[in-house]
Amino acid sequence: MATAVFGSPIKKVYGETVSLTTTAAHLAFRLGYHEAMLYCPTAFRMGLAPRLARVKYYNGTTYTDYTALATDRDSSTHVPLDAMATTHYLYLGVTGKVRGFYFDIGTNVNSEAAGLDWEYCSAVSAAGVGTFSDVAGDTDGTKTTQTLDTDGLYSFTLPAVVRGAIVALDGEMLYWYRFTPSIALSATVDINEIIPACDTVNYGYLEAGLAYQFALNLAETGAFEFDHTGSDTLDVSWIQH
Repeated sequence: MATAVFGSPIKKVYGETVSLTTTAAHLAFRLGYHEAMLYCPTAFRMGLAPRLARVKYYNGTTYTDYTALATDRDSSTHVPLDAMATTHYLYLGVTGKVRGFYFDIGTNVNSEAAGLDWEYCSAVSAAGVGTFSDVAGDTDGTKTTQTLDTDGLYSFTLPAVVRGAIVALDGEMLYWYRFTPSIALSATVDINEIIPACDTVNYGYLEAGLAYQFALNLAETGAFEFDHTGSDTLDVSWIQH
């Protein structure tokens, strides 16, 4: 049986379901909620991913902050990667190390034959300047025909990313990743949501038919990652205090 983990009375609840399969499901925390209660009639596995703290687009001259649009879980807003050029970068700052990012693609998808060149921050100087190095072991789950044309996980081997404050991006100590396309993307490309992946797929085990209730560490974590040996429906109740 689930038990309350906050001393204050609840103010609001919100429910949704997640279809569990043998392919990992990524679910970002719902903004403004402090607890989550999970129930599945069959056993499943769960991981916790870091919080996406900063999303910035660099067009070769200026940086534009799209953090709110990437994390609001609202399909009516999106991060625009319209005609993203090879000299442009999307920077992603997270509170922990990740093995990739899940992309929820909007109505307008990429149709250009581009690849994505992903890099991680391998060093930060005393002056706050970042050095970026190529990731390895890329797997592009956002690609059916072209990259960023379907929802999916872009994953890579967990790199030796360092935590630091890059002055041009943000004063917060974060783990930074970035990508640029190999050729310019389509004229209009919408990214509804970006969800960091866990640093490992060695998820925790949750037993069948039990309701699990957790207080959320909103400062450090920002998403769930779920896995199943077959398929089932997970009930998720978000609780606000």
